[in-house]
Amino acid sequence: MAYARHQSFYIRDKWFSKGLRAVKQDKRFFFDEYAFETVGLGKNMLESLKYWLLAFNVLEERTEDGQRVHALSEIGDILFESDRLLQRNESLSILHYHLVRNGNDLSTVFDWYFNKYRETIVGKRDLFNSFITWVSQNEAKAVSKNSLKRDIDCLIQFYTKVPDVNDPEDVLFCPFSRLSLMKSEHSGERDDTIRKVASKISTIGIPALYYVLLDYDQISEDRLIGVDEIVNAENLWGRIFNLTRNKVVEALNILTTHDKYPIEYIRTNNLDYIRLPMVSSIDYIKGEFFERMTY
Repeated sequence: MAYARHQSFYIRDKWFSKGLRAVKQDKRFFFDEYAFETVGLGKNMLESLKYWLLAFNVLEERTEDGQRVHALSEIGDILFESDRLLQRNESLSILHYHLVRNGNDLSTVFDWYFNKYRETIVGKRDLFNSFITWVSQNEAKAVSKNSLKRDIDCLIQFYTKVPDVNDPEDVLFCPFSRLSLMKSEHSGERDDTIRKVASKISTIGIPALYYVLLDYDQISEDRLIGVDEIVNAENLWGRIFNLTRNKVVEALNILTTHDKYPIEYIRTNNLDYIRLPMVSSIDYIKGEFFERMTY
């Protein structure tokens, strides 16, 4: 598990595009001592940018000819070609999913908050203390409380740092605030209240929801998955996007009418299941981003 690798910086507007473009032009970009000057970021910010791209699963590190290099992953290539400025919410939702899924073991606090932490309303101090408790129970070695505090602070800013409506040149907001998955409410001198928010299906985007389903590791060979699992299992809609069962069913009903890859409802032993088509998450999202969306 990893903590505070973001250098205390949530990802800023336009960072994503800068990072992907730089790696496209030079696989050794993030190993260049003066790379920060190329993209106009400080050294710590550049290190943070590299962290976010790896945590989003859009960047892969490998060895070529004895040197470490970076390359875009399949989903990284798709987003670079179709929406590198992250103007579409479904792009943000897919990246949010990869953060929460934590496949590279880089974004522990996101995995913990959305997948494991069940409270929906909590004071910021209690949220921090709950994270400390969980880490102490799951780590063999002690982790600095300062690192854990930086993680909680970054997590909250990541989803709540909205643009300043009075400053059209504001570049300090986080694009992921558009997903409306969290609120931070100030109460005078009292502790801030942090709320998980159930976003609208239209805000998340049906393509992103379908991508998450198709990318789920636990799909059985007959492509069946239970509705209850979609609501309650880690790395699925209920946990990742704070969706209620009613919202999950609403989205599934929309997917039954998909013109190319419709899902099918199955009822077995009084339990509701859906059957997914034989298409990978990558092939599906390529079709959605390149064939269906207008520019």
